[in-house]
Amino acid sequence: MDEFSSSPLYKDNADWKDVTPIYPSKNEEVAVKIAVTEDFIDAFAYFRAVLIKNEKSPRVMALLEDCIRLNPANYTVWQYRRVCLTELGWDLKKEMRYLDDIIQESSKNYQVWHHRRFIVELMGESAVSYELRFCSEVIREEEKNYHAWQHRQWVVRTFKVPLDDELTFALKMLLIDSRNNSAYNYRYFMLTLHDKTEDKDRINIEINLAKEFIQNIPNNESAWNYLTGLLITNGITSDSNVVSFVEDLYETTPEDKRSPFLLAFIADMMLENIENQTAAEESAERAKKLYKTLQSIDPVRVNYYKHQSLLAQTMLLKSQTKVAAK
Repeated sequence: MDEFSSSPLYKDNADWKDVTPIYPSKNEEVAVKIAVTEDFIDAFAYFRAVLIKNEKSPRVMALLEDCIRLNPANYTVWQYRRVCLTELGWDLKKEMRYLDDIIQESSKNYQVWHHRRFIVELMGESAVSYELRFCSEVIREEEKNYHAWQHRQWVVRTFKVPLDDELTFALKMLLIDSRNNSAYNYRYFMLTLHDKTEDKDRINIEINLAKEFIQNIPNNESAWNYLTGLLITNGITSDSNVVSFVEDLYETTPEDKRSPFLLAFIADMMLENIENQTAAEESAERAKKLYKTLQSIDPVRVNYYKHQSLLAQTMLLKSQTKVAAK
């Protein structure tokens, strides 16, 4: 990328003498009083002017870089840059290198990622491998960068990137940090994208993966959520191996060491048993005991657990009513 412009103020630049800058009016300044630097006022005065003139030229592209440096979240600047580079036949690879540097400085700026998507759309398939590699670099620096994960999702969906490669990437990220909820979400996104959520063999692989992470770190909420998501279609008690795994974990873990996520998962199993009229009374009693324990070990969610305990009793009454009506 070219270095950001270090030229003097535009009003003092001979190359811009043909442009009359448009400064904010007194009414604008009164309405929105923001402390800005002199170079900010100067650059945006000239930006206003070229916008009205509808000028599209290399010098305008340089001006836009200055404006982005001063305010990288300004939508109008980015939009005009897209108009200019399209009409000028701008070097898209050069633009990507420019965006690489901007994202390194401002990785959570929505506008720069939106602009990047536009450039990738223009470049097409040729940009895919570079984009996946770039997203990997950003994510490795900040594992839960929402924009980078979203951009990667867009790339793989738009250009139909193979499933296995992306599952491998997500697994690598989970091996770095098995609590990375973004990596679990991405993994599930890929399964959904490739219609694998009903593939029993694939889901069994994913269930075993989630169980392994839970076994290693029982307090890993992200892994518990992933396991629940994999089972939700048919019910969390639908897989006998999962039920056995969870109950074994409960029995082999000292009472004061049991994860709240383990207890909540079993409580949800009990609610499902009530719904299915499987040992409904015993399940309701166990659910209420679990929710009482959760209120003491996880006080942040105490109101939720109280609500769930009442729900267990309500579900039991409905279940008994159904049985009596038969």
